[in-house]
Amino acid sequence: MAPDASWPLAPLPWQAAVWSRIQALLSAERLPHALLLAGPEGIGKAHLAQALAARMLCEQPTAGTACGNCRGCSFLQAGSHADMLIVGVAEDTRVIKIEQIRKLIEFAGKTPSLGARKVILLGPAEAMNTNSANALLKSLEEPSASTTLLLYSHQAASLPATVRSRCQTLSLGVPPEADSLAWLDAVTGSVDESRQLLQVSAGRPVRARDLFYSDDLAAHIAIHQGLAALLEGKLSALEFPQLVSSIDIAAVLDLLRGAMEAYLRRQTLAGAGSEVRAGFLFCDELARQQRAISHGANPNRQLIIEDCTAQLAQIVGAIRT
Repeated sequence: MAPDASWPLAPLPWQAAVWSRIQALLSAERLPHALLLAGPEGIGKAHLAQALAARMLCEQPTAGTACGNCRGCSFLQAGSHADMLIVGVAEDTRVIKIEQIRKLIEFAGKTPSLGARKVILLGPAEAMNTNSANALLKSLEEPSASTTLLLYSHQAASLPATVRSRCQTLSLGVPPEADSLAWLDAVTGSVDESRQLLQVSAGRPVRARDLFYSDDLAAHIAIHQGLAALLEGKLSALEFPQLVSSIDIAAVLDLLRGAMEAYLRRQTLAGAGSEVRAGFLFCDELARQQRAISHGANPNRQLIIEDCTAQLAQIVGAIRT
């Protein structure tokens, strides 16, 4: 288990630029009532949102971040801050339920207890079903002056346009490799292991860190090697599903999408043209499948993996020729 259970007070190293933009908005009192952090899973969006929440609820911010010592910071670390609400995926399901959004609306309408602000952290936002998203619009359309809503999303394009249009979006990408490796080295103590973890995680450092502390690392390394062989044409689409038999279907789709996106980026840098379009469309389809599963769909696991793997192999084969 990762040893960072405490509430983060500062952004991650590669988030310095976006943190400066957010601090400028705060200083000018122009931070929007709803901020959407959008980008791939595993790059630290939730961490950034938590650090911002801490900064906003801190009574004595220091050098642009929460102090960690004041009454507000103490309550936050203890998980008992009366002006902080966290809305995430319900334990018994993969969605954010409408009942949770109703509690959010009730919280937003209250007067702050400790300071001048209340903060709501919601994510991943794509976990909201249609009813939840529609209910959230009430808070987005009639915002409380004292409440800031911080959302993060791994698949922001899948959110209803009515939700996206009422948030200010900050798009975050996969960090530069050098920044990720420097941060991971402090976790693993090994340059080689950090590099392997980052490769397995499609360049996403927080995902890499989580894998380092998980029991699934060996399985993910084997899958990564299988994906590399598949992309190189050294493994057939029929052989690959056997490698992922113990992995959750949503995780398999994410691994496929991450590997494909990394492959397409390399091909684009190498000068590939219109032939990569089918690959990006395939990534969109994988994302759609992920959303459906997160909203409760229960597809035939074997069939969907075989179909997706066959499509990936076909697209890569077309690009290579």
